[in-house]
Amino acid sequence: MKANSLVALLGLILSLPIWLVGCSNPNQNLVRIAINPWPGYEFLHLAQAKGFFKQAGLNIELVEMASLADVQRVYIQGRADGLASTIIEAVHAAGNTQEPLAIVHIPDYSNGADIILAHNSIKSVKDLKGKKIGAEIGSLGMYILSLALDKNGLKLSDVEILNVEQLAGEQAMLNREIDAFVSYPPYATVIQQHKQFKKILTSAELPGDVIDSIALRASVLQDKPRWAAKFIKVWDKTLAYVKNNKKESYEIMAAREGISSAEFEDALSGLQLLSAKESQKSLASNNLKRNIDKVCQTLASANTIEFSCSNINDLLLPYLVKE
Repeated sequence: MKANSLVALLGLILSLPIWLVGCSNPNQNLVRIAINPWPGYEFLHLAQAKGFFKQAGLNIELVEMASLADVQRVYIQGRADGLASTIIEAVHAAGNTQEPLAIVHIPDYSNGADIILAHNSIKSVKDLKGKKIGAEIGSLGMYILSLALDKNGLKLSDVEILNVEQLAGEQAMLNREIDAFVSYPPYATVIQQHKQFKKILTSAELPGDVIDSIALRASVLQDKPRWAAKFIKVWDKTLAYVKNNKKESYEIMAAREGISSAEFEDALSGLQLLSAKESQKSLASNNLKRNIDKVCQTLASANTIEFSCSNINDLLLPYLVKE
């Protein structure tokens, strides 16, 4: 276990001065993508490390942030050209900026990796009534919590919600500042090592609701019409590399996440990875549009957004590659 190294790395990132992280882009060919620790996104770091982006003629900088909430903020502030996030943060990004955001790739669906952790005395989601729940408000955590409560006949007003980001979740649980926490790997992997905590819900119980995405400002893609086609080819090349070099690949990706190879493989079992072809099919489906609508309406019901959902599907659009 290398959890301390993960915390130290992300602490260093967060301590960087804004001028260093958010300086203007002197290289017009450079595309900066905000990203946070998540097993599904590690394939992008592996592609970078192996030089696959460079070989494809793509100049990509992965801007590492600590959490999905941070990724969302960096994009909205204009300090990144795109973001790797769930649809929840993409909806926020498009809605808050009111600028078209194009989804170029769906790397995975969460199918068990996103979880709600609770103290052992709490047996189920229904037992959360009147409890203190830690979640990233306005991000994935709030969305999952809202869906989980609704599924079990509860409302957000039935619990006390505290804004707790991923780096602070473990300590907040240990200090009993919160009774439950919405989390995901690698953070959830670390928290689950404590025997006094257990899973009371996973995203496998919310099938198709948690979709990960890679999205770029639409104006960036207008200037780079071949960018998306090259990007998804690199994605498939990376998946093939991992398949043929599993041990090495898992060791590299697990080390970055601050967990063991076995833990990384276990975390991946909670994801449904998509090939470029499968992603393009999902982007073209009505399911994505329905999910975007559902996300926006759920966030609106939770009073975590200040924009209207009426034009969200005009702002957050699938980008289909034409060969």
